[in-house]
Amino acid sequence: MINTLTIFEDLSHYIEPQAAQKIAEILGQVYDEVTQTVTKKEFNELKEIVGDLAQAQKKTEERLNELVQAQKKTEERLNELAQAQERTEISLNRLIEDHRQTRERLENISDTVGYTLENQSYKGLPTLLKKDLGIAVEGRLIRRYLAGEKKGQYLQINIYGWGKKDSQRILILGEAKTSVSRQEIDRFQRIVKRAAQLEDVSSNNICQVVVVHDVTPQVEEYARGKGLNLYWSYDL
Repeated sequence: MINTLTIFEDLSHYIEPQAAQKIAEILGQVYDEVTQTVTKKEFNELKEIVGDLAQAQKKTEERLNELVQAQKKTEERLNELAQAQERTEISLNRLIEDHRQTRERLENISDTVGYTLENQSYKGLPTLLKKDLGIAVEGRLIRRYLAGEKKGQYLQINIYGWGKKDSQRILILGEAKTSVSRQEIDRFQRIVKRAAQLEDVSSNNICQVVVVHDVTPQVEEYARGKGLNLYWSYDL
């Protein structure tokens, strides 16, 4: 705050007291006006700043409200997806179980058909082998398991037995299948090779037989080219 008394006293040394007092008063008024003007300006600026802050706060709150709504929608969507996934997993588990049961049924049917064909082979093959190949079956044909090359491994032979041809003993080995492929023929011949080792029989004294319900001409030709004697189920 300006000290008008000091100004008056200083001016009195140089000019009339009345004039000094007047100048001091004028300077005091000017100072007050200047002071008030600056204060109002600063106040107005402060008001503008506060107003800007209020607007920014309002926009921030609006933006936060948008984000809250978006998060809410996202959570709802995620919940829907979780429920959909749960329903999908339930359906998938049902399909897996249905597939397992269907596979078991098919395997049971396949086993039944296979065993039926094997049983027919045991009865019908002796007559066919004697007629077509001159091999007289000794005893009966059976199903048998042979020891594999690995410990605890067994190889199944659908048709196993012994016979004679021209005083020579013949090992009879065969497969009975609904249908047969080249891969299955190759697998069967690997079993035949293992059986020959176990029984100490040469390949010339082994009769390989395959009994099928159906087979393609290409596979039939492949089987006969490998030395297999092919019979259809209706031949039995």
